[in-house]
Amino acid sequence: MKSSRDVQLDILFFIEKMERMEQALAYVCCSAEESRVKVQKYCRKIYELGYVPICPRFVFSPFLEESDAEDMQGYGRMSHILFRRCRMVVVCGKEVTGTMNTEISMADRLHIICTTLDGLVQIKESK
Repeated sequence: MKSSRDVQLDILFFIEKMERMEQALAYVCCSAEESRVKVQKYCRKIYELGYVPICPRFVFSPFLEESDAEDMQGYGRMSHILFRRCRMVVVCGKEVTGTMNTEISMADRLHIICTTLDGLVQIKESK
């Protein structure tokens, strides 16, 4: 099994490759309670709109244990690295949780575009 550092490097390599292709990276901001199927649909829609969906939940959950405090710290660090490289944050779902509020506030502080999935659809349809 790869170390979290190796996985982090693989992810950064992938992101750099996508950036060279000039597709904007879109951080998927959604509730941890959302079903996997629903989050996959959000990611698919973002992809269909021409963006690269970045969803730490899917990237890190296969090898990190939610019950392990050290893993969760690593999850937070790696998610933050991905977050900072994204051009926008796409807020998905009907409810906004505390974690989602934190991500929205961080986007504001870092001057990263923040929109809803519905807003992103409307923007693309108006072009």
